[in-house]
Amino acid sequence: TLSKTITAGGTTGTQTINKASGSVNFAAAAQTLVVTNSLVTANSVIMATVATDDTTAFACKAIPASGQFTLKLNAAATAETRVSFLVTN
Repeated sequence: TLSKTITAGGTTGTQTINKASGSVNFAAAAQTLVVTNSLVTANSVIMATVATDDTTAFACKAIPASGQFTLKLNAAATAETRVSFLVTN
């Protein structure tokens, strides 16, 4: 079992989640979001999955850096869009 934080619907934008897994929500028209996470290093592997059936945003990539990672959608979200993630080191 992994510890996780699921961000509540209606809460969008940058979040601090110091756990191995969780989710964040992109606001409508957003395409990039930063998650601060003390477990992440530049060498972390982060798997990100779009967990909402959005009209335009259907894929997400994660770019790790020391203490954070950036999530980028393939296109700006049409509506609030949830992305789930898993961090491995």
